[in-house]
Amino acid sequence: MIFKSTRPPRPRGGRRPSPSLYNRAVAIDPGTPFPRLALRDEKGQITEVPPGEILYGFFKTTCPTCELAWPYLDRIRSIGEGGSLSIRAVSQDEPETTRRFYEELGVQIPTLYDAEPWTASETLGLAAVPTFLMVGSDGVLRDSAVGFRRDKMEEFADLAARLAGRPPAALFSPAENVPAWKPG
Repeated sequence: MIFKSTRPPRPRGGRRPSPSLYNRAVAIDPGTPFPRLALRDEKGQITEVPPGEILYGFFKTTCPTCELAWPYLDRIRSIGEGGSLSIRAVSQDEPETTRRFYEELGVQIPTLYDAEPWTASETLGLAAVPTFLMVGSDGVLRDSAVGFRRDKMEEFADLAARLAGRPPAALFSPAENVPAWKPG
């Protein structure tokens, strides 16, 4: 979902985010230290993120592009299982809504929550979902992708396999009609 207005959207709480954060899809560049975020677990408690390489996927359950991307993010999680890459989805919805979304898609991605007024998303300057952020073990943003990008998903899958000590695995089957790109 891309904001089409020339002005940033007003969150439901009425507080307007800083306009400078919405000039780009992600306000921080690769090579920049990743900010400390107050993400919550399904019970609403602030949670620590695991150490090591982390691929964050920010999403909303009402986003059609997120619906396309999430089964592939779950495949990346499976490809890297047992390795040093952690996959963390970050839902901008309530836990119950997110649980139903996961059930419909058949995915099992560990999930954190960025509750309204979406402070973590605002800190990062996210203007669209899905947004994928690859953070190195040193806490520096290594890569990002906004929307669904087939090439980036394949790069993330290759990294997950490598960090799990496995050869690269096919993320997409030849029978799947997967677009090269779909905006969020």
